[in-house]
Amino acid sequence: MDRAAKQAERQRVARQQALHRQAHLDASASAAAEYEDIVEALTGAHRVPRSRIDWLTTSTAREVAVPERQSILEDAAASKFAGYVPGWFARTFGREQKVRDQLADEVLAARAQDDDAHSKAVAAAGARNSQIAAARRVVDRDPDAMVEALEDHSALGSLPFSVEGVDTLLLDGRTIAIVDGLDLEDMPEESVSLLKSGKASIKDLTVGKRLEMHRDAICSAAIRVAVEFLAVLPIDEVEVLMLTDILDRGTGHIQSAPVLHLRATSQALAVLNLSRTQAVAVAERLGGHMDWSKRDGFRAINAAAMGVNL
Repeated sequence: MDRAAKQAERQRVARQQALHRQAHLDASASAAAEYEDIVEALTGAHRVPRSRIDWLTTSTAREVAVPERQSILEDAAASKFAGYVPGWFARTFGREQKVRDQLADEVLAARAQDDDAHSKAVAAAGARNSQIAAARRVVDRDPDAMVEALEDHSALGSLPFSVEGVDTLLLDGRTIAIVDGLDLEDMPEESVSLLKSGKASIKDLTVGKRLEMHRDAICSAAIRVAVEFLAVLPIDEVEVLMLTDILDRGTGHIQSAPVLHLRATSQALAVLNLSRTQAVAVAERLGGHMDWSKRDGFRAINAAAMGVNL
């Protein structure tokens, strides 16, 4: 019995250790996967399918007439009430009045249903006409309508890992997105990878790697903003000016400055497989203008040279 008890205890300890090892492996795998997700969110925001809102079709649609109220259900209930003839059972057991009261209640309920249906039809017509009116304003390049379209139909508001804010400039036929991008301090300071043993390897990222990741994040955000603008607005070209905090070597202060200017067209993006491309390569192919080095990272560019006065 003593030997059996010791053997059972050894088996229990072995199972417990196995569970601890598995939990550690699972935690390591989870940490490595989470790091990969963060890097993808930072540098792969541009890897999205392209689409386009058809404002022209909506803007040329005929407005919906406000529907008149119908009383189909009420008329049917009233007809049933008017045509009620009590039978022998109702007359004998005094149920006639109860049935008439019930039919009267059904008339009122049917009237309420007709009112509700009419209200919904009026609301639907109003919503459709509002869509048509908004589409016409967007097609006419009304600045307020275009900004509202971006707020309502783009995914710019759900990109916390790419941008911190977007302003829209519409001037002289140009559409310019001024984007407050992420800063170098927003980049991870450590990398997490999974070893063959299943354990997590955590290493400090070198300054050079963080600078490269920052560059990739800025380029990716610029391309994603361009994709969103071209998907939502009835335009064929958009300019994106990325801002980020950098060191002013003259004053020694950190300040927000323009670091990337990108001009993208629908035609140029249409030939690119964004899901398989690196952001820097796309930015270079689109002729993006930036001043970046492996040693110093971003340097400020002259936005005025691109016709943008901040």
